[in-house]
Amino acid sequence: MIITYLLSLNDNIYIMKIFGTKSLSSLSYYIFKSTSIVLIAFLTYLGYAFITNRYTIKDGRFDIKIPLVESSIQADYQFGIILTITLILIFGILLLHLLSNIFKALKDKVIFNKSIIRNLQRLTILNLIIGPVIYVLIQYPIMHHNKLGNIHNLILLVIFGMISLFLTNVFKKGYTVQSENDLTI
Repeated sequence: MIITYLLSLNDNIYIMKIFGTKSLSSLSYYIFKSTSIVLIAFLTYLGYAFITNRYTIKDGRFDIKIPLVESSIQADYQFGIILTITLILIFGILLLHLLSNIFKALKDKVIFNKSIIRNLQRLTILNLIIGPVIYVLIQYPIMHHNKLGNIHNLILLVIFGMISLFLTNVFKKGYTVQSENDLTI
């Protein structure tokens, strides 16, 4: 069964499927996958720039020119700042990769499958365990803050983790019911 989504634009009604091929989940898969690839390329370029000394330092700040977009990234030239940028990019890449895998699994005809359950479990672990650990590492040992700054980021991670935990259990239950139904038929 395909669930449809009604999208209204200038009094015209377009029907877009949520699941399956040529659907909102398919579009989301391509958006998240391409964004994660761009972040991987960006992280790789930053590492390459630091290793090959393709940056300038002025007033204690590094400046790395980003090709193709005629822009640059600038920050204080400190190990903690560079490590923070790297950890945040790695976390973002993992998050987007898992989300793309979830939406890829939603493109299948059978949406209650082991692939989506496995990726939802990984997303839960990423947001409830790994994300808060990275947050605490960045706040205290790396950046040496003595107060909770940007606590909203930690709260959002926990909320997102709880939602993915809930969805994991819903999909587990759906998979069990679907498997029992398939055996009955």
